Amino acid sequence: MLLHVDSRKRITIPKEANIKPGDAVELEVLPDGRLVLVPVATIPKHQIWAWTPENRKAVSDSLKDPRPSITVETRDEAEKVAKRWAGED
Repeated sequence: MLLHVDSRKRITIPKEANIKPGDAVELEVLPDGRLVLVPVATIPKHQIWAWTPENRKAVSDSLKDPRPSITVETRDEAEKVAKRWAGED
């Protein structure tokens, strides 16, 4: 796809690129001079701690439920499960 640079060094990115106004992109200049636009998601500085590999694993592990799944088909079964979860059994 051929794009033209205007006098202010701007280009128009086609719709097919699926980049919308306000999206963040990183411009990479390859050793051979080619330009690559890479869409990125920015993270506020105060949230960067949550994106370390250790913290991402800790969150992922905490979301895993070790209890087996159960199927409740009657109201009585549902009440028994609710009592067990509430510690009333």
